[in-house]
Amino acid sequence: MKKEKNKTYESIVEELENIISKLNSSNIPIENSIKLYEDGVRLSNEADKELLAIEKNIQKIKKVKVIDTKSIDIEKSFIEIDKIIENLEDEEININEAESYYKKALLIIFNIESYLKKAKSEIKKYEQ
Repeated sequence: MKKEKNKTYESIVEELENIISKLNSSNIPIENSIKLYEDGVRLSNEADKELLAIEKNIQKIKKVKVIDTKSIDIEKSFIEIDKIIENLEDEEININEAESYYKKALLIIFNIESYLKKAKSEIKKYEQ
């Protein structure tokens, strides 16, 4: 198999599925099985690297501070998150779309969290 640069997670999984279907065929010589197995291991490692890159990207988003916490409609935010969850449950969704939805949900959650922390801080001022 040729080594391609910038393979997407979806293309790696597709290649792995092709390898698995070839390995499951009964008329494959042992030499070919070994080569396919080695290619599968390599592709599996590539897939792991892709997933790690996505996770790192998500971690960067988590570290972003939300500046505007003046006012927020929490009910509307939860409705948005519910819609995102529905989109994520779609079996046809690809990894890039899922990552985008996840980022959007994180941003909404961080906005809610920042707003609630600010509200808690304000309440503590009045309790003293």
